Amino acid sequence: MAERVGPGTWSIQGETVTLPVTVTNARLTSAVFAAEPAAARQLLAGVPLEPLVVFGRAFSVLLIIHYDEWALKSYDEVGVGLLARGPGGRPGLYIVDLPVTGAFTREAGQDFWALPKWLMEAVLTFGPDATEAEVRQDGAEVMRATVRHGRVRLPFGTRLSLPSWSYLDHGAQAGRLLRGRVPMRLSGVRVGRGGFAVRLGEHSMAQRMRSLGMLGTPWLTVTADRLSGPLGEFEPVAAVPKQRRP
Repeated sequence: MAERVGPGTWSIQGETVTLPVTVTNARLTSAVFAAEPAAARQLLAGVPLEPLVVFGRAFSVLLIIHYDEWALKSYDEVGVGLLARGPGGRPGLYIVDLPVTGAFTREAGQDFWALPKWLMEAVLTFGPDATEAEVRQDGAEVMRATVRHGRVRLPFGTRLSLPSWSYLDHGAQAGRLLRGRVPMRLSGVRVGRGGFAVRLGEHSMAQRMRSLGMLGTPWLTVTADRLSGPLGEFEPVAAVPKQRRP
């Protein structure tokens, strides 16, 4: 487990990391899906968050990312997330699964930001018109997906700041609800409703993908040839007990 040794400073695997750290160059493919609110609420059981529901739909997000060398090394990452509301109704992306191909980033993600990182074996292919991702754990297939890139190519770079919620019951941040923002600079961006094909195994991540509607055409796909930006500390937020539903 990483150890906090000062404000924003951690000791991890014999190294010292001070936040914020900067993603220098990553490649991103993402897809947004509609999900059933009841299934989203079930996944949030035990977490002090509620799904963000608009016109009777919750929303899930699939992330496929390759990171070139930076403070947390070079690795691949596949995320399954859910748009959620926390105390005060504030929206943000809550990550349900975040498998990675590096032990250093797994430990850092869990302890710095309470992110649900676990080790996977992966093959990610970022082609000109589609991204392919194959995820395995201990040799067993978790999922295999192809995301077709959107047809609209933005002729300019863009900046955005993604609000985030995180919560784990283990690690250095165990039992804390954290709130943060992830500033990003994106270039080579394409958006649209690209096609999607997926094959899911029996792993718990695959089961969560099924329950979150990650089977059909996405509502939106966003890809970026380059992603960069700083990643600082997430701050603890006092959790509000959930009200029981009748």
